[in-house]
Amino acid sequence: MIHHEFITLSLAQFGQILRIPYNGQTVFTNEWDLASLAYSQDTERPYHTDLPTPDDIRRFLQLERVELNRTIKSQNVTLTPNQILTKELRQDMKRWEELIRENVFGLGGHRDHLPTSLAHMLYCIIFEEQYSLAYFFVKQIECARATPNANLPYGMFLTRLF
Repeated sequence: MIHHEFITLSLAQFGQILRIPYNGQTVFTNEWDLASLAYSQDTERPYHTDLPTPDDIRRFLQLERVELNRTIKSQNVTLTPNQILTKELRQDMKRWEELIRENVFGLGGHRDHLPTSLAHMLYCIIFEEQYSLAYFFVKQIECARATPNANLPYGMFLTRLF
């Protein structure tokens, strides 16, 4: 709903208007732990995706664990193997991470760790698999609408839609 008008589009129409991919892997989560991929997966067609395991993602991103313990808000926190820090990415993946983060995720969020959805996008790049950005955008907007104090993302795209 924009300016009290309901907009009803299929995912394909949404993707075509925005000129973004609407076919391919579909997954969305705001979590940081790679294990959350399994919980965010749609189990029924047309959006069912066979997802890689967290081990597969870590192995193909060729991560090097730099530290197990961190201090967050004055508390010592131990990272799980499924939580990835941005500095653990190899250099060529860091370029992709920056490009995707700025153009897909927006400027907000924690830049020191790799969100699970972004790790999955990088995995798709390595395997040259399509990733449905339209599905990701719709789920991100749904998530923002469900949180009363969240900013609605993708203002430029929504302006083009309207």
